[in-house]
Amino acid sequence: MRMAIAALATAARAAAPIKAPPASPLQPFTVRGRSILVKRDDRYALPGALSGVAGNKARKLYGLYKRGFGDAKAVASLGGHQSNAFPCIAALCRAFDLPFYFVCKPVPRWLRQNPAGNYARALALGAELVPLKPDDYRRCVADEKWRSQLLKDVAGVSQVAWVPQGAASRDAEAGVAMLAAELVEDLKEYANARVVVPAGTGTTALFLARHLRDADIEVCAAPCATSSVELKRQMTVLDDASGAIGAFPTILQAPPYRFGAPDERVLATWRELAASGLHVDLVYAPAAFETLLQTVDDRPQCYVHCGGNAGVATQLNRYRHAGLLGVKEIE
Repeated sequence: MRMAIAALATAARAAAPIKAPPASPLQPFTVRGRSILVKRDDRYALPGALSGVAGNKARKLYGLYKRGFGDAKAVASLGGHQSNAFPCIAALCRAFDLPFYFVCKPVPRWLRQNPAGNYARALALGAELVPLKPDDYRRCVADEKWRSQLLKDVAGVSQVAWVPQGAASRDAEAGVAMLAAELVEDLKEYANARVVVPAGTGTTALFLARHLRDADIEVCAAPCATSSVELKRQMTVLDDASGAIGAFPTILQAPPYRFGAPDERVLATWRELAASGLHVDLVYAPAAFETLLQTVDDRPQCYVHCGGNAGVATQLNRYRHAGLLGVKEIE
């Protein structure tokens, strides 16, 4: 029955035109005495029932939203328990009435007992967890054949669509191409602008550089989750899988933060941005914005705000447990 409903939903969507979301605004902020243009992609969202799919993930998932999952009877992905992509892919699967399986490492007992943040939102949207021991988790990442069999066994069907971690795939190009077109329009009065993008897998930065390669705009990736060398490797793999265009962003030298770990420097930058009126997440944006400020030059500077603010409360709790925040500060 569920498969029949999913087929009808896909057919109905195919018959109806898919409208692109409206462009996100460009807004100036002053930080450390510098005027920074901020592309407010935190305000960009898919339409209708998918309005909760916002920011960078709305860009990355727009292509899947538009084309659907074909003949797949289930969908699966992989990542961290508080991944921004986790509830977004879950919401997309619910819209297509397809079961969604999320491969992850074992869930900490405290999180199982008190679901919070993106983890809680994804479960509420019907996501089913596939927790694996660390060795099996790594194998799931590296061994496509082993992963395919695992997912067939878990889902009980042979046709399982796979969405790579963080939605880092060629399907992300359609939404990012739209972002590039918006930036060309936004920055037409700012000659030789520099656009800085927070980079986890580098998907947004890669496709943005691809679609702005003929524009008077330099795209820069601020590494947030890995080293510059690993970031370039991941972008090269994705470039090869999506046409091998060979247009890459400039990779900036980032401060030596440990990704996702509570850090007084990250918190200080986050507070500084909030004081300027710009509210951001506590994982990617402070590190990326600090990279922008430490490498700033005389050109017009534009920062792409990728969203992720929904996870701030959970992130603040981590800072409290680390002794870097008091309870009253979180409130």
